[in-house]
Amino acid sequence: MAGTDLYPDAPFDPKSERNIFITLTESEIGLSNTITMSKELLEANVFIYLPRKDVTGLIQKNEPILLDVFDYDTKITTTHIIRKDGDNDFKFHGWNMVLQGKHFRTGDTIVFWWDIFHIRLNFKQFMFSFV
Repeated sequence: MAGTDLYPDAPFDPKSERNIFITLTESEIGLSNTITMSKELLEANVFIYLPRKDVTGLIQKNEPILLDVFDYDTKITTTHIIRKDGDNDFKFHGWNMVLQGKHFRTGDTIVFWWDIFHIRLNFKQFMFSFV
């Protein structure tokens, strides 16, 4: 859901220290169902906004959590299932819903940032790959 006049969508702030930049790999485009983010990035920039009980369950017991991801350009929100993948990574399952209608290429960079009013992770394409 897009923002309202009272609570507009949080725009990308290039000066924010909480931005998460991800350079897409071949396994995260095309028919992929997941995108991977490191534990360090999520702990510093996302988990601090989520209920401690959910984060503890995810990290210690590998209990999945649901998280809305908002495409700032298209104004489409998709819900992702986050699961632990090894010791230092988390996979966002549902990424294929984001890829529909997108033409990402290996090497493209996207940026994620937290939207505190809408309790979701916003993203947009930040840099195009010319490979």
